[in-house]
Amino acid sequence: MTIQTRIFLGFILTKEVNMHLNQSLIWKESKLIGNLSLSETEWQEKNYIGYFIPSLLTYAQLKEKGEEIKTQLQIYCPKLNLDKHSIYLFSQLFLS
Repeated sequence: MTIQTRIFLGFILTKEVNMHLNQSLIWKESKLIGNLSLSETEWQEKNYIGYFIPSLLTYAQLKEKGEEIKTQLQIYCPKLNLDKHSIYLFSQLFLS
């Protein structure tokens, strides 16, 4: 059995965010062809959308990654106001 720890940075996939994604043709096409730049994960019984961070980053780098996630979500959902949504950072443990 292998144990892997990964760090995730992203937004809670609320009903509002999910609704905007489901209405987005760009999101649907990207998901269909497997060309998504964002990942979805579940943590503490909530769904999130964002990135798995490949390595430890400085605070400035984390802020930059957070802006990248926000920009990518705005491409998928141009009408979504992400200013009222918080970004979350957490680690996950994977067993395989």
